[in-house]
Amino acid sequence: MRKSVHVGTVYGINININYTWLIIFGLVVWTLAVGYFPHVSPGLAGPSYWIMAVVSALLLFGSLLLHELSHSVVAVKHNLPIRGITLFVFGGIAHMEKEPPDPGTEFKMAIAGPICSLVLAAFFWGLTVLLANISVSDAVLAVTSYLYMLNIIVAVFNLFPGFPLDGGRVLRAGLWNHYKDLKKATRIASKFGKGFAYILMGFGILNLFATSFITGIWFIFIGLFLLEAADQSYKQVEMKKALAGIHVRDIMTRNVITVQAEVTLDKLVDDHFFKYRFTSFPVISDDMLVGLLTLHDVKEIPREKWARTPAVQAMIKLSDAILISPSAEVMAALAKMVGSGIGRLIVVEDHKVIGILSQRDIMRLFEVRIDLEH
Repeated sequence: MRKSVHVGTVYGINININYTWLIIFGLVVWTLAVGYFPHVSPGLAGPSYWIMAVVSALLLFGSLLLHELSHSVVAVKHNLPIRGITLFVFGGIAHMEKEPPDPGTEFKMAIAGPICSLVLAAFFWGLTVLLANISVSDAVLAVTSYLYMLNIIVAVFNLFPGFPLDGGRVLRAGLWNHYKDLKKATRIASKFGKGFAYILMGFGILNLFATSFITGIWFIFIGLFLLEAADQSYKQVEMKKALAGIHVRDIMTRNVITVQAEVTLDKLVDDHFFKYRFTSFPVISDDMLVGLLTLHDVKEIPREKWARTPAVQAMIKLSDAILISPSAEVMAALAKMVGSGIGRLIVVEDHKVIGILSQRDIMRLFEVRIDLEH
């Protein structure tokens, strides 16, 4: 199941929202409506606080989107393809297809985010001063002041030298320039990121004991997220280095078995899934590739309907999302799988099926190469 929903395209970059974003959006709105705005603007009607909270939360996440877009725009200008931006639990992440080519590019990309947030902070500060001078309501001023303050916090927080925060990427750029080794630089910067995460979680626990429950929960959540992000970011760099230069043709499964589009699912389960123990099969109709049938697709159909449901009705229809060239690099194939939410690709050359590649194949290769290195 795909965990993100596509909501639009900006500057040629796909924008997606992860389901965790909805959870944190609700938490932000509740925190602002129940705690923050009644404290800074007392005496307003109850519904006013909820309206202020929703508007502020939307503009906050809009600010975070601009923060991520600033990274992406710099990346695109340096010929680094961006698959998209995903807004998730504590902000967003830009999905790059490859690492920056040098420390200088890494530094420019990293620093663009905090600069963007500081520019937004200056904008909302100026807007607050302007609106105060023309006697706009306290509710509006509370919203603009909040956005001014939060953008400063976002900029300062991201400048902490712990990977994968922006400051951590700046640190990695310096270490990369010094050691001439991206993997080593990432490992050191990630340790700083993990250290910062533990500090945040410790501060959160102290706040829980100090009866600041909401503040404590926020710091613990942010710390846990940063801890996982630091670990995963290092693993991604480790994987890119281990799999660099390996092409799809090097590890694809060549003995591809296809199924006919009109064959019903009950027969396919007995004659193909049980017999060959593969989890997916290309679907053929009149000697033409028309799609991909996976075990997951079969399980989505109620068992009592298998006998009257042909493969063509249950399959993933043919599209570029499930096709890959044998000359493509393995990391590009993995990025395609992650982006589409489909864990396997059909390898096609001259309009003919010559192989199939699964995410499991790539992970096995990665594990073997890492074991050999250690």
